Amino acid sequence: MAYSFNYDLAMLPRDFFKDIVRVVDRRKLHRKLGAFSKNTVRKFRVDKLLGIQLEDAISIVEDLVDLQIKNLVHEEEFKNANEKILLVPHCCRKYMDWRCKADFDPDVSSYFCNHCSPDCLANQATELGKENGYKVFILPGGSGMKKIFERMNCDAVSGIACPEEIKLGLKVAESKGLAVRGIPLTKNGCANTRFNLDSLKEALV
Repeated sequence: MAYSFNYDLAMLPRDFFKDIVRVVDRRKLHRKLGAFSKNTVRKFRVDKLLGIQLEDAISIVEDLVDLQIKNLVHEEEFKNANEKILLVPHCCRKYMDWRCKADFDPDVSSYFCNHCSPDCLANQATELGKENGYKVFILPGGSGMKKIFERMNCDAVSGIACPEEIKLGLKVAESKGLAVRGIPLTKNGCANTRFNLDSLKEALV
């Protein structure tokens, strides 16, 4: 289930969570991550910057630090994978109605971009993925992952989603023995969600 609140991480420095992970790793704070996240949120006033409740800000920080750690754990295995897929959330499409010309395949519960809008994030993610040898799927929901994993021969999966959805998706992927990498949405919601294109470029190795 996605968060019950909305957020926009644009107010935070881009490498904020990478820097936190470095501190966590260097100080061996994994077992004390809850207290560390709470102190980090208070020190950097993350809740005030994002305009959300303290508890919600702590949840985001914990989930994003967990995600960065997970990405580091799978880094070498992911780089060495031969067949990779990229999962893109349909909520980042420019249009969520008939103006979107993507085709939908019910067999894999996925949209496939027809590149109707150059400034559409789903289009840009699709192009980046294909340029780097990924098979790209635009998902209307997390349940479609299982269909894709059943039908596709791959050994690594990269997914874009809110941290809570990524956490659930990575569990499914890992249960299939796949190397994983997550790219968090910087702005969540049911439509007009956003992610950092530079972060995606870095992730698509």
